[in-house]
Amino acid sequence: MINRSVAIIRVKEPFIDWLKALPDPADVTMDIVNEDNAAYLLPDLDYGNEEKELLARFFDLIFEEQLNGWWTEKSDWPVDRDLTTFNKWFDVEFHSVVLDLVDAPLKDDE
Repeated sequence: MINRSVAIIRVKEPFIDWLKALPDPADVTMDIVNEDNAAYLLPDLDYGNEEKELLARFFDLIFEEQLNGWWTEKSDWPVDRDLTTFNKWFDVEFHSVVLDLVDAPLKDDE
């Protein structure tokens, strides 16, 4: 077990609407986009209000990662990227138990 929690991000309809409104719109559905969701390692989580605190601390980074994963031209990103907008665009599922079953060191690609 590692000293992290994980947040799994699923897009909602406003994200799909944004994708379809891009200059070179993607032919996607919510099922396609949510087929392989991003998972973010976050600090340890004890259930309660900590989920809200973690989301408030990391939503902006997650928001940008989600946008950048589909479209890198930042001028086409939505201007409003506050927590309220994030909650309209994404569902977040938190998990407090993260098990590393690989017998090798973690490697960061960056």
